[in-house]
Amino acid sequence: MLNIKNLQKKVPIPRAKVLKAAKAALRKLVVICHPEPFASLEGRLREGSLSIVFVGTKRMRAINKKYLGHDYVTDVLTFDLGENTGEIIICPRIACANAKARQTSMENEIILYVVHGILHLAGFDDHKPKDIIQMRRMENELLKL
Repeated sequence: MLNIKNLQKKVPIPRAKVLKAAKAALRKLVVICHPEPFASLEGRLREGSLSIVFVGTKRMRAINKKYLGHDYVTDVLTFDLGENTGEIIICPRIACANAKARQTSMENEIILYVVHGILHLAGFDDHKPKDIIQMRRMENELLKL
């Protein structure tokens, strides 16, 4: 089950497109990588839930500080909450700024963050250079929706 929660009011959220992109990314991830853990991720989310939550800059900073010890606003955070439940938290104001800098649309930037979060839930990481390369490659594959 996919849920969207919009807890901010400054940036309009393309809700239907976000849901469609998340579902397509999950399906495509299973096709590209087929075996575990990707098939089980889709199954886990079918049995549980994935929430995509949009928050303002103050709330994003507070979440980032509380759970990761980083005292700054970030674009996206992903939490595997166990019990087949995941949460992707996105800050649309940061998405707007990043979209402008990258010369893309805010909608595309938000969809990138959704895909990025799904990849984290599937076990991908982006802390080491080789992991970043793999993460970007997978993002590009999943964004070819």
